[in-house]
Amino acid sequence: MVINNSDNILAMFRKILEAEGHDVSTQLFLNSELRDVGKIKPDLIILDYYVGREGVGWEFLQLLKMEDSTTKVPVLLCTTAIKLVQEIGAYLATKNVVFLRKPFESRDLVKAVQSILGDNMDSPVTNLPESNGSVKKKTKTRSTD
Repeated sequence: MVINNSDNILAMFRKILEAEGHDVSTQLFLNSELRDVGKIKPDLIILDYYVGREGVGWEFLQLLKMEDSTTKVPVLLCTTAIKLVQEIGAYLATKNVVFLRKPFESRDLVKAVQSILGDNMDSPVTNLPESNGSVKKKTKTRSTD
């Protein structure tokens, strides 16, 4: 699940992650509600941390981590707030929150998601091991011919 305040950014996340075989749900921050996360049951939530608009993302992150049904869902927080990562990153890692430094390339995003979901250990994220939106890895099924 990817949660962001820009339709363009949400579309780019969807394009990148679906090309890698993930099912992607997207939501604008303004429309995000905890019950939507509970219904979707994402494997990962990707959130953007906006310097200067911290309240929106932090409030939602706090709600996620306080709710029993979502507390264990890993969160990838995309940010330029390096000081924040240095100050409280280790603590947030204990809450399954990791960081991806902005700006990043699509391959950095893919590696981060793969690492969090257990598909790849070569990752650019900070504070491993441990989304506006959710990410689920598609599973391949075998034919029973």
